[in-house]
Amino acid sequence: MDGLLNLLPLYTESVEGEHNLWQFLETCKSHQSFGELVANETDLNHAVGVINGKLNNPNTRAEGALLLEVVITQCGTDMFTSNCVLWTQQVMRLLHGPTKRTAGQNVFKVLGKLLAFSSQFPELSRQLSTTVISQLVTLLCEPEFSQKASIAVHVLECLKSCMKYYGNPCGPVKGAIERHLLSLIDWDEMATDSSLRAVWAACMAYLPSVGSSGSQGAQHRSNWIEFCLQLIDSIHFTINGMFRNIEELKIQEVSSNPLKLPELQHKNPMVLLHDQQRRFVNLCSALVVLLNEPFPTTKNVPIDRLLAMISRLLALNSKSLSKTSRANFEQLTLASIIPDLQSSMLDVLKSLVAVCRTQLLTRATTVMNFFVQVLQWTFTPVDRRRVGIERPYGKLRSQVYRNLCLWVVASRSACGWGKCVDVLFSQLLSDILVHRDTVQLLTVNTPSNAKMTRKGKKKMDTTGVILQKDDLTANADVCQMALQCLSTILLCCGPRIKPAIHKEMQEIVLSILVDIMNGAELNLLVPYNDPRCRAAMYRVLEKLVLCPSPQWPAPLNYASAIFSSGMNDPNIEVSSVCIEALASIQSILRPRGPTINFALEEKQLRSIQQEVPLLNGSVKLVEPSSAASAMVASQPILAVKSVGQATIPTDAALINHMATPASKIHENSLDLMIEIRQPESSPLPSNRLSISNGSHDDDFSTPPMGVTTISSESPVKSTRMMTRKEALKVIAAVALPVQSVKEKSPIPSEIKQVKNETSPARKRPYEDSKPSTFSPQEKMQTEELENGEDELDDNVDAMLASFHDIPA
Repeated sequence: MDGLLNLLPLYTESVEGEHNLWQFLETCKSHQSFGELVANETDLNHAVGVINGKLNNPNTRAEGALLLEVVITQCGTDMFTSNCVLWTQQVMRLLHGPTKRTAGQNVFKVLGKLLAFSSQFPELSRQLSTTVISQLVTLLCEPEFSQKASIAVHVLECLKSCMKYYGNPCGPVKGAIERHLLSLIDWDEMATDSSLRAVWAACMAYLPSVGSSGSQGAQHRSNWIEFCLQLIDSIHFTINGMFRNIEELKIQEVSSNPLKLPELQHKNPMVLLHDQQRRFVNLCSALVVLLNEPFPTTKNVPIDRLLAMISRLLALNSKSLSKTSRANFEQLTLASIIPDLQSSMLDVLKSLVAVCRTQLLTRATTVMNFFVQVLQWTFTPVDRRRVGIERPYGKLRSQVYRNLCLWVVASRSACGWGKCVDVLFSQLLSDILVHRDTVQLLTVNTPSNAKMTRKGKKKMDTTGVILQKDDLTANADVCQMALQCLSTILLCCGPRIKPAIHKEMQEIVLSILVDIMNGAELNLLVPYNDPRCRAAMYRVLEKLVLCPSPQWPAPLNYASAIFSSGMNDPNIEVSSVCIEALASIQSILRPRGPTINFALEEKQLRSIQQEVPLLNGSVKLVEPSSAASAMVASQPILAVKSVGQATIPTDAALINHMATPASKIHENSLDLMIEIRQPESSPLPSNRLSISNGSHDDDFSTPPMGVTTISSESPVKSTRMMTRKEALKVIAAVALPVQSVKEKSPIPSEIKQVKNETSPARKRPYEDSKPSTFSPQEKMQTEELENGEDELDDNVDAMLASFHDIPA
């Protein structure tokens, strides 16, 4: 917007003060009024003159800093390079004299921006390094600025800019910076303000890069590994202080020099524990940033030292400490803070995985055991769960699932879950189940000769209503992260998961989604009344279809109907997830070529069904009956079995619910027909999960080849494809009349010999081994074809190509 800068003198000379000026500057930010593309050179020079005049006057210098915060970001290169040094010196005057105590956060914001932009120009960097940096760092380390809670974050941000962009000039004052930062480690504000702790940790992480880099960064490299070991030893030293009276934890001897931390002295042991906890969390935060932040040189990460430190703390848990016979108040206090300590240690493990990735594959089993170990001790038994009540340690379990997702992405199928795979999936599945409270009805026997009053009869006839306080958002975060972790595992390692686990996951996921599809009240399906959990559940179903087990069929037909229904979800984000999932499985529903999958044998499926599920007794598969034997090869049969508080619908209810809405299901509708595709055949566009009445024409009532038709009127017969040998026999039968005609012809026909090569492909499981009976003439003709003595050899390949369903 042109001409907006002409209003600047009106706002700077206003009696109202900084409030109106701040509103005007917010308008200038949206219009980019100080930029070269909007304002002309005359207006910009006039605005810079106003700003310099404000900065030169001690009484209006704060307003000048407020104007400068907007101008620095928008002004051009020439204007910035010509005024940068002057602006820096003028703003630094606000940190001296009587204005020192009233310096606001704008002063440190402006200084940080000036340092960041000036580092891009070597000449400006040289001037500021020799005149400003050391003096500015000394001012920022004064307690008057650093311990004021209102501006402490901005002071540390400015100090971080000095260390990041001017690390070499800060070398002479590196010791002062380190002492200043370590003095803040036990500050009370660090425990309540997470942003303050994050900025402090970032400043600590930049300490190794302060000073000269040496030859090819050798000095920085040695500084980084030395500082990392100092942090590790300091954490060990803090753990020794907290667990000094715990016999289960051995004292770790500190090998190198730890950080020079101030001593903690409190007579009350519980207060001392909380102070040590705060110090432990701050040190772990610094170690996390040190691992994550980019560094000018390569990092030599001490993997074994870090894993030993993580293992040492994760070996203990709150339950084991609180149940000891000798537990006192100190141990109970220590047990209460263990979840926070382990949460900080899991952050360290997450940073280690993000930095090292495949270099941790040799320790994959150790890393996976960390996650399983925490999940086991934070597990709440099913019989102790209640609907609408938040379970303990939910935050810690969510963090484990989040870190586990990162580890699986980094290591894929080599994540090291060999011996603990059953325990891991049992924990994951337990957090996604829907639990319903059981109600027990008591029968009161009244004597037959006793007389009932009117009030008593009215009380017995009244329907009882049970009211209870429920938190409809309880356990939603844990459920969402467990579902997200399942999706990641299926995406990266889906085909390598045992078929029994695939079967159990499909039963749980389909039972919940079918309830949602059939219009169940969402408030009764806690935590799936939360749209995040529903969206995550749909993503799990999508991964079950896209990444199935080679030994267990994918729930393709069910998924198509469920995703189609999910597009009408009341939440638009859940609906968009279903649209994406339905589009991703279109290539499976309507493939461009025939499938190469082999059908599974019923004996193999039965062996999988007989395996014990991870959640004992919660779900199981029903033995297939004679009317549903053909369905086994394509979809799992779901059954109902309730244990504790988890319920899953039956197979008949599942199929009927997926076929039609609940309001349209009739008990006497026996003429319904469901088409379910076999895995080894190529699906046609019309062969999705569909239901048709028995009144169709004969042409449409007969299913195509490879599709099994299940109805209530006719028994199920297993269909198979025509093999290559049988196709040759059909060709021989068709070619016999042609040969007889050629024998009667006076023109002699030249007989060619064609060798019938056998296909190198493996034998189909449906290949019939029984010999067929032919007439002598047909048998002789078939032997001629198999021996290569046929006159129609030129057209054999073309005729075989027309049989698209014949396996090669």
